Amino acid sequence: MLVLLRFAHKRRVVLATNSRRGNISSATIAAEARMTNVAMKSSVVLIACLCLTACITQREHVLAPVARGVVINAGTGKPVDGALVRYAELEGAKPFRTGPDGRFTLDGRTDKRTTVALPVSGVFRDRTPVLVSAPDMADGYASAAFINRGGPAQALYNVTVLLFPADAEKTPLHGLMRDCIEGPEQDHALHLAGYAAGIDPRSPPEWLDQDAAEALYEHLRYAVPSSSLRSCEKMTIAYEMLRAQTEPLRTFGQSSLSE
Repeated sequence: MLVLLRFAHKRRVVLATNSRRGNISSATIAAEARMTNVAMKSSVVLIACLCLTACITQREHVLAPVARGVVINAGTGKPVDGALVRYAELEGAKPFRTGPDGRFTLDGRTDKRTTVALPVSGVFRDRTPVLVSAPDMADGYASAAFINRGGPAQALYNVTVLLFPADAEKTPLHGLMRDCIEGPEQDHALHLAGYAAGIDPRSPPEWLDQDAAEALYEHLRYAVPSSSLRSCEKMTIAYEMLRAQTEPLRTFGQSSLSE
């Protein structure tokens, strides 16, 4: 590449010198100039191709982290026995059936992907949705959050999933968001927000610790993002109600951290 650039520069000097001596016609000079420009452009393309080849690499992409957690019956506050827990968007993953303690473990999964390595780091916070099914209960959802470093990952907290009866009454927030509820995960999230509104941070349920409060609050932020509320006709009222209902989770988490 360096040789090509030096050659191009040398050709220009020789042509300029010869033209002053009258040894080369103007047509020849123009043709040689075009050839020189082609050589320089080819060098630039070659350099770009070599750089791109060096930057393309295969790396592991996290589809789901290793996660542990518990399934709770929101009506009784007790663990749910026999619930099927799985990653909602992970095809072929075998579900985990909970025992009397309601606890579960989900295996992580990665795959190989071809990417272009960039100077900026690819580390970021991500999440994989968790889906839980149990007899006579509506499907429950949660989020397994993790730091995506391009390799196997562990969930950042224990995943807590609350289940509600299949015939549970709609909450006031359902009424405010009836024109913008996007699916079963969001429907479950509105029930969860209504449940959170009744939590007394000074006397929380037995299963609720700071870790669980963080997990539930983060899931609600994923399931009912601000962008969803913008499409609601009663957006302002819905937002204020959602904020008030989730306040006990934030308060409990902050008080636990300060102890």
